[in-house]
Amino acid sequence: MNNNTDPNYQSEYSPWNPFLPTKRDIERSEELSKKEPWVAGVLSFLLLPAAMIYLNRGVNNLKIVGYVFVIAFAVGLTTYNSKNEKELDAIGNLIGVCGQIAATAENIRAVTLARKRVS
Repeated sequence: MNNNTDPNYQSEYSPWNPFLPTKRDIERSEELSKKEPWVAGVLSFLLLPAAMIYLNRGVNNLKIVGYVFVIAFAVGLTTYNSKNEKELDAIGNLIGVCGQIAATAENIRAVTLARKRVS
C-alpha cells in the first residue's frame, strides 16, 4: 500500500512535506510510540523546542517553521504598502498561530502513526 494512509509510507518525491513521516521516524517507531500524544501537543503549542527535545525529532518541525517564515516574509513584502502596521501585525499573528497549529498537529500525528506502526 503506497498512500498517505499507510503509517509506513515514506515518499521519495515529497522531501519538503512536513506531514509525511521521515525514514528516521519510521526507524524510531518503538521509541516514538512510548511518548504521549497530548504531551507532545501541549509542548508543541506552548514551546516548540521543548517538544522537539521531548520527541527527539526536529526535521519536520523545522520545515514548518521555515514555511511560516517564508509565508510571513512574502505576505509582508506584498502587502506592506497597502496595509497599515496594525493590519500587518494581525496578519503576522495569524500566520504564526497557523504555524503553531500545524506543528502541534504534526507532532501528535507522528506519535499516533508510530503507535500504529508498532501495533
